[in-house]
Amino acid sequence: MSKEFYCPLPFKHAFIDSTGISACCQHTRYNVSLDKWQDHPELIKLQQALLNGKVLGSCQECVKQESIQGKSLRTSSLKDYNHKRFTKTDIDYINYVSFNICNFKCRSCSPVFSHGIGQEAKRNPELKEFFWEPPDSKTVSVDDTNVLWVKENLHKLNRIMFTGGEPTMIPGVKVLLEQIKLEHPRMQVLIISNASFQDEFWYRLTETLPNLHWTVSIDSVGESAGIVRHGSNWNVIEKNVRWLAQNANSLDINSTVSNLTVFHLGPLLTFGRDIQKLSISPSGKHGDLGCRHQFFVCTRPYYLSADNFSEDLLLKAVDYLKNCKKLDLDDEQSQMLDGLITQLSNATYDSVLWEKNQRFNTIIDGIRNENHTSLYKAQA
Repeated sequence: MSKEFYCPLPFKHAFIDSTGISACCQHTRYNVSLDKWQDHPELIKLQQALLNGKVLGSCQECVKQESIQGKSLRTSSLKDYNHKRFTKTDIDYINYVSFNICNFKCRSCSPVFSHGIGQEAKRNPELKEFFWEPPDSKTVSVDDTNVLWVKENLHKLNRIMFTGGEPTMIPGVKVLLEQIKLEHPRMQVLIISNASFQDEFWYRLTETLPNLHWTVSIDSVGESAGIVRHGSNWNVIEKNVRWLAQNANSLDINSTVSNLTVFHLGPLLTFGRDIQKLSISPSGKHGDLGCRHQFFVCTRPYYLSADNFSEDLLLKAVDYLKNCKKLDLDDEQSQMLDGLITQLSNATYDSVLWEKNQRFNTIIDGIRNENHTSLYKAQA
């Protein structure tokens, strides 16, 4: 790898959740306070590696995404910082996962980000093998010291991202947003949400906070959404996304593509294009580009990887994706499909991973009274 490999996040950004702090969501969390993070030996090691163009282990996830899709969190971050190279730690961007409170139990998620999954794992010990962190049936939160640091250092930040869990379900997020609205109204605020909110607070905030950006996570539409992202009420979600398309100052759709959603990409892509067109209507606020429909092609957990299929399903998936290319697509959607078709065309059947996938999803089916095999039927 040449010295061209570089990422600004370890110099400008901190990811924080109940398990600790890291340079970004891809890296190992460390039990340290934010005021001491810049001197942490692992952060310094990572920074030095990047300045020398070296790729450490956790950075391989971005390398993998770039090889498959041509873009990653690293490439997006480079654009965010205008491709500037930093050499010293100066945190101006916090990704704040304050609680794991969530009203969804997505099949590609874990107890760290959903207390409901933690509860399931506690009640069903056979699920423990599928989660790298010890499942906890309780809600877990950021250390009080780091919560205080965020509140006291808002004036130093240019951006703050609220994720979760589901941030619209977390009371402390509301309090912090009220503080930002009152004291730092020009700060860039990003909320990543499952778009299930019904509290009037979020509609008022959208209309009054000028630099608020929404990213709505949608992996599937209609009935299948309830299996992929358990807890989904598609009617509420669709209503909210359409409202945001017409009223939010900034909106993206983010979709995780796993082997549970490949055969339902057609309706998802069509919905994405519909929302894009709605967002550039006279009542929209997104200019000529509309909202962005971006993708993360799942590589972890490996058993949910987008190319982990039985031999017959691999062939059917490639044919299905080729048919999806005939849809009305934007460039990003089309490029994602091209990369996915190549990935699946080159994939080989891995019996161990496929059997683990089936074991996991069958256990979940039994707990939630669902049938994941319906997701392997192609949707036009």
